[in-house]
Amino acid sequence: APPKQQFDRERPPSFEAKSIAFYSFRNNEPTQVTMAAEDEKPKETTEAAPPANEEPKEEESTATFEPVVKLEEVEVKSGEEDEEVVLCYRAKLFIFGETLLDQGTGKKTWRERGVGEVRILRHREHQRLRILMRQEKTMKVICNHALDPRIKLEPNVGSDRSWVWSAFDFAEGDLVE
Repeated sequence: APPKQQFDRERPPSFEAKSIAFYSFRNNEPTQVTMAAEDEKPKETTEAAPPANEEPKEEESTATFEPVVKLEEVEVKSGEEDEEVVLCYRAKLFIFGETLLDQGTGKKTWRERGVGEVRILRHREHQRLRILMRQEKTMKVICNHALDPRIKLEPNVGSDRSWVWSAFDFAEGDLVE
């Protein structure tokens, strides 16, 4: 067995490397420079360097990961199974009402409720119509009410692309007129 190397605290341990090679570029030609032991001078040889555009080969991982908790697939019903789509448009919904900061002051403003597809749905059995709008990405219901002959759809005064109607709002859990 080789003798164990004694470490000197003032001098870091030396690793006995026989030679170190690296590539340098002089005059646009790759040159391999090999550094030998301390007593020898560096040797230079001109040979082709590995191509710069060649990428190392990737190895495919065979690791498998098991989930910590196993979940069963649950069938979720949206409530739209017994209905057919009569009309469908992508729209932005605004609501005219008090904001949380203006609550109780009587000051009402237009605030954005969300963006998504507004659909008019007809029930297959009793033929009732309702408007349903879900927010994009989250699919949260932002508009859901029955269509009644008393609801009047009118063009908005300030815009030719927006429409106004009044309905009871249950979207936040409480009835708001």
